[in-house]
Amino acid sequence: LMASLDDDEYEFVFASTPYNGGVWIPGPPGGKGEPTTDPGWASAAINYLDQVVADDGPFYAILGYSQGCAFIPVFLANMDSSTTFDLALCYCGYLPTTHQGLMETINAAAPFETAALIFSGAYDSGFAPLAPALAQVFSNGLELQGPSTGHELPRQNDATFQQTLTFIRG
Repeated sequence: LMASLDDDEYEFVFASTPYNGGVWIPGPPGGKGEPTTDPGWASAAINYLDQVVADDGPFYAILGYSQGCAFIPVFLANMDSSTTFDLALCYCGYLPTTHQGLMETINAAAPFETAALIFSGAYDSGFAPLAPALAQVFSNGLELQGPSTGHELPRQNDATFQQTLTFIRG
């Protein structure tokens, strides 16, 4: 994806989660069967991304993959009104339904006006079925499913790759 976008036009800034284990939203202490109810459950990640935006922004888009994508509506629901993104790019994502407090915050703020691309892979049996629910929290979402893709971003030979580039380029 990055190689197909002009370096002079797009710069990718990679944020790293403040939590151990490479997660943006820590798992429920009792496992997925015991959801969290705290609306501030991911506050360290929210504060961290707020600081990235303040230090390095403004940004044209926010992009997330898998759990990073699940964090996008959490972040959008908690942003102050001066922070905006033209696009949200959600790859192989889902809503954080094992976190009831986060979901209440998302549902209170939705639908998000940010134009969104929600991509899933046809061979991603764990996450592709969850993409439609994620798309529902955006008022202007484009849902794409790569016919030859699993739990990964579309590759250049995927039928949806060009649609992805067209969406990003506006």
